[in-house]
Amino acid sequence: MNTIEESWKHIALRVLVISGVGILVGFIFYRGHVIIPTMRSFQFTESSITAGLAYAFWKSSTTRNVFAALFIWYVLATGLFVEFNWWLPILHLAYIGGITASIYLYNIVVKRYARRAILRIIFAGAIIAVANGFILIVLSLFRFDAAISHLTTRLEWANRNMELGAIIGLAIGIGIEIAEYLNGKFIEHEHSIEEEVVHKPR
Repeated sequence: MNTIEESWKHIALRVLVISGVGILVGFIFYRGHVIIPTMRSFQFTESSITAGLAYAFWKSSTTRNVFAALFIWYVLATGLFVEFNWWLPILHLAYIGGITASIYLYNIVVKRYARRAILRIIFAGAIIAVANGFILIVLSLFRFDAAISHLTTRLEWANRNMELGAIIGLAIGIGIEIAEYLNGKFIEHEHSIEEEVVHKPR
């Protein structure tokens, strides 16, 4: 198997597993609302797919390909799911950008400090919870007058968004662990078998 084909298998598996686990957890809590773009629970779908793409491409490809994949996802999320309006590009840029930054930081911290799976999962939950709260604060700046006049309400929304982000982050963290396990169990095992066949004396 050539290196490019192997990389794409790793990418596809990671994207599918991480996205799938995140959406599944969202479905358990919110049922079919997770696939309705106008619902708050759609964050499970958007954030999980964003995290899956960002994590998978950073692990097996180049930074340029990470942003290319995320740009395509941004265009799809912004323009194809619901009727377009001026707020959608800002909304999706905030969420996709925020989750991407979270995964970037996750990779750095996990590589240096988190040796145990449970710590990695907890950190994923924590960092995406913080990102979700920060995203809502950033979005409030676009409606600054309303945010100031209803400051308590906005802070409550940010808190609820952090709670939702914690669940999404834990789901993403679990998805990452499952994806890495499956990568090691099947794809790398398959690669070792092919190498053994190639080098086997005839």
